[in-house]
Amino acid sequence: MSTPKPTIADLQKFVQEIIFPFYQIERHGELSFAHGRHENNAEHSWSVALFASALAPQVDPKLDIGKVCQYAIVHDLLEVYAGDTSNFASKADLATKELREEAALRRLSEEPLALPWIAETLQAYERQDSDEAQFVKSVDKLLVLLYDFIEEGYFYQKNRITLEQWQAAMQKHREKASKHLGAFKYYDELWNLLLANPQFFYQ
Repeated sequence: MSTPKPTIADLQKFVQEIIFPFYQIERHGELSFAHGRHENNAEHSWSVALFASALAPQVDPKLDIGKVCQYAIVHDLLEVYAGDTSNFASKADLATKELREEAALRRLSEEPLALPWIAETLQAYERQDSDEAQFVKSVDKLLVLLYDFIEEGYFYQKNRITLEQWQAAMQKHREKASKHLGAFKYYDELWNLLLANPQFFYQ
């Protein structure tokens, strides 16, 4: 039995309850080139998709670029319901992050029934049992460090984050970045470049 095609009402619900809210989730990092405006999740997901798709064949030709792009597009959809939690968020927010994201995944898996690809792709990404999903996870983390290096610590200075605070807060981030060794090599190089430039951090 084939799945019925979505109606206009289904499409309207998807746009109003998923796409529009996704645009409204502001990430913690500011865009220094845009007068301090914060990046939103839609912008972030597009940048991860573009970056990951372009880098994938250079790092590992066996990666399926189509899957890489699909995982990148959905990788932060949980935040529609869970919100964005920075690595430098309060201890209370960090402590509830995983529970909020688990609840968000359950909700997203149940709600957009007319468009099952959303939940199926997000679930596949969250399982992290494919090279493509692991690559996107690593690139998502890599891109954060690359932005911070390009902007010479603008975020750290703005938020008064010292080198010591950064190292402590970013350990879990680093662990997640190690999912794909090819992408992690770039992450590790950037990590060391940041360590070599203590002037990027709040003194």
